[in-house]
Amino acid sequence: MKLKLEQLEYQQKAIHFVISVLKGQGQNTFDNACIEGIRSNILSLSKKEIQQNIKDIAIENGIEEQALKISEDNDLCVEMETGTGKTLVYIKTIFELFKHYGFTKFIILVPSVAIKEGVLKTFEIFEKQLEDIYNTKPNCFEYDSKRLSRVMNFIEEQHPQIMVMTLQSFNSDDRILNQAQREDLFFNMPYIEAIARANPIMIMDEPQEGMDTDNSIERIETLNPLFKIRYSATHKVMKNLVYRLTPFDSYKQGLVKKIEVLTVSEKNDEASMKIELSKIELGKGEPKAVLKVWHQTVAGFKFKNTKNLDKNAELYEVTGNIIYKDYVIEQIAKPIRDKGFVKFKNGAVIREGDQAKDCSVIFGEQIYWLIDSHFRKKEKLKKEGIKCLSLTFIDRVDNYIQPEGVIKKAFEEQYKKIHLEFYGKEPSPEQIKGIQGYYFAQTGKGDYTDNDRSMSNNKELYDLILKDKEKLLSLDNPVEFIFSHSALGVGWDNPNVFNIATLNQSYSEIKKRQEIGRGLRICVNQNGQRVYDAPGVIEGEEINLLTVIPNETYETFVSQYQSEISEIYGTKEAGAETRNNHKGQGISEKKIKRNESLFNSPSFKEFWRRLARKTEYLVFFDEERI
Repeated sequence: MKLKLEQLEYQQKAIHFVISVLKGQGQNTFDNACIEGIRSNILSLSKKEIQQNIKDIAIENGIEEQALKISEDNDLCVEMETGTGKTLVYIKTIFELFKHYGFTKFIILVPSVAIKEGVLKTFEIFEKQLEDIYNTKPNCFEYDSKRLSRVMNFIEEQHPQIMVMTLQSFNSDDRILNQAQREDLFFNMPYIEAIARANPIMIMDEPQEGMDTDNSIERIETLNPLFKIRYSATHKVMKNLVYRLTPFDSYKQGLVKKIEVLTVSEKNDEASMKIELSKIELGKGEPKAVLKVWHQTVAGFKFKNTKNLDKNAELYEVTGNIIYKDYVIEQIAKPIRDKGFVKFKNGAVIREGDQAKDCSVIFGEQIYWLIDSHFRKKEKLKKEGIKCLSLTFIDRVDNYIQPEGVIKKAFEEQYKKIHLEFYGKEPSPEQIKGIQGYYFAQTGKGDYTDNDRSMSNNKELYDLILKDKEKLLSLDNPVEFIFSHSALGVGWDNPNVFNIATLNQSYSEIKKRQEIGRGLRICVNQNGQRVYDAPGVIEGEEINLLTVIPNETYETFVSQYQSEISEIYGTKEAGAETRNNHKGQGISEKKIKRNESLFNSPSFKEFWRRLARKTEYLVFFDEERI
C-alpha cells in the first residue's frame, strides 16, 4: 500500500503564507550563494520588508493583530490542529522555498525519536510523488554522529539538503558537532560553525517540547538559522503567526474525525478516584478537613494531602488542578456514630476510610468498552477496506508487559469474552498475542521502559509502529491493538486509530489535545486513499468517528479539553465538539404497540389510580442542634 498525496486547499494556504513572507526575495544561485566552498542561504530582504509582508499576510488571512504577535525575530509560526498533516505541509514548503527562491539548506528539528521517525517516514512515502510534482529530489537524511560525511555534503552541496535532527545532537559542548579538537574538522572549524555559515532554514516541529528553554534557544542560535519556522497545534511561544487552523475549523470542515467520549465511571466515581478524606479536625469553630488530592506542581502531578480546609474551600484553587473545577466544600461533618464526611456543592460526598477506586476494576471496564467499540467498528470498516486500530496509553509498563500485569490480564480476559459474544468462539492464544503491538522495550538491565533509545532494541515492533505505517494499515497485518507509554503522546499518529483508552493509575498528564490527536486523522483504505464521510451522515453512523475512553468522567475530560482550548484561543468554542456515550450505551429506538384491551380494562385502571397517587413530604432539620 502507498498513501496518496492530495492537493488540499487548507494545506496549500499554509504553504502559500510562509512563501509570501519572502515576497520580493531574489533567487539564490551558485554565483551569489556559494562562499568559500559553502553553499549558503542568502537573504536579500530587509527586516522592514519582511515585517510588511507579515502584516499583509495577516490582513489576507484574517489574523487579528493581538493573535499575530508581530516580532522582529526571525521566527514564523504556523498553527495547525493535530491530524491535519503539518509534517507534509512543511516538507512541501521546503520544496516551494527551493522552487521560488533557490534556498538549499534546511534543518528539521524534532523533540523525540517518535517524531523523527514520523518525519523520515512521511518523506519516504511521498518522495516519488513530490519529485514528480517539483522535478527535484532533495537529499533528506537523519543526522548521525558516526556518518559525518553526510554533514559535509550538507554544507557543501548545491543540491537541496534536509537534515533531520534532535536537540540532543548539539545541546552540550561535548557533542561531536560542537567539538573543536578533532582530526576530521571541516577546514579546521567545528561542524556547528560550518553549518552556521550555511544559514539553514530551520523547521521546528512541536517547539513547545523543550525548544524554548534558555539553553535550547542559545544552542539553536549557534546554527545561525536564516529563519525558524515553528509548526505545532499547541504553541507556547507565539511570534509572527502567518497561518492558523483551529480545532473548530478542522472539525467543521471535516478535516479530522469527530470525537465521542465513552465514560465508564458512575456518579461520584470521579470523587472516589481523585479524592480521599484523610482526617477531620474538631476544635474551636467549624470543623476542618484534610484531603488527599492530585496537586499540579512544577514536577508534575502529585497525590498528597492538603492543609486544613474550611467550608467553601475551592479544590481547584488549592491544587491548581483543573479536574477539581467544580469541587467546592459545602459541608464538613463528623457524626457521633458514623464516619466523618465532606460534601461538595456538586453533590459528591467523600467519607473517612474510603480509598481511591481499585484501578483493576476501572481498567477492566475501560478495556471491555475499548474492545467492544473496536469490534463494532472493525466489521463496518472492513467492508470499506479500512483497517481498524485501537491505541491504549498506560502509565506503568509492568502493568502490561508482565504476564500477571493487571492490564495484560484484563485485556486477555475481556478479549476472550467479547470475541465469544461477537463470533461465538474463543480466540486462540496465538491470535490474542498476534493482535497486540506495544511501544516500549527491555533495557540491558532487564527492565521494561518506553525510553526512545531502548525502544530501538525491539526493531520489529519499533519499525511496525513508528516506521512501517503502511504495513500497520494493511488488513493482512494482525496487529489491531497498540499499547504505549508517554512516548507516543506527541508526534505519532495513525489515520486508522479509531479508539483510544487512557489506563493510568495516576492522573493523566497527557494533554487532552495530544491524547485525542493520536487518532484525529481522516482514515485511509487499502489503496492508501482517504475516506471521507458523506455530507449529512447520521450522528453515530460516521466512518470517521474517534471513540475516547478516559480514566475520568465525561464532564472532567471535556472541562480539561475546553480549558486547554481557552488557554490558547481565549474561548472554549474554538475546540471540536465532543459527544458523550456513557458506558457504551448508544441511543436505541424501538416502537412498542400498546395493547388497547388491557390498557382500557377496569383492573389496569384501578392499578394506575393507586400507582399515580401523589404524596408530598416536607421535612425540617435544625442542623445546629443536630
